[in-house]
Amino acid sequence: MGVFNKSNKGSTSNGATVVAAGTCIIGGISTKGTVHIDGKFEGVILEADVISIGTEGEVIGDIKANNLVVNGLFDGKIDCNEVQILEEGRVIGEMRYNELVIDPKGKFEGRGIRKNSELKSRYNEIEQKINNIVVGPSAIAHDKS
Repeated sequence: MGVFNKSNKGSTSNGATVVAAGTCIIGGISTKGTVHIDGKFEGVILEADVISIGTEGEVIGDIKANNLVVNGLFDGKIDCNEVQILEEGRVIGEMRYNELVIDPKGKFEGRGIRKNSELKSRYNEIEQKINNIVVGPSAIAHDKS
């Protein structure tokens, strides 16, 4: 995905913020435009239309944006409408999203929650039944010893 292409609606009028390779920024960015990171960024990025993390890019912090494309490293919290983890992308942390795409070699380690999902897990109620079956008899036999 090109950072400066015409498909990034809204970003051309607001410009692009680029964190170049070899650059380290600690702090915050608030923009309606595009942010591309090839260096290292630690902090918060808010309101961006598109955030892309290049293969050498590293972000540690919080991101709130419309779209996020990761081909480098992200460690922290994500709240975006669309998240794409590309082939060399690595995401560690928590994600809230509407749409999520992970390329076959992309990596995600953490917790992901789809916004406004109608799917509700019943695992917790079943887990209690499983624990009663699996743990119950052995725990009773162990207590009588």
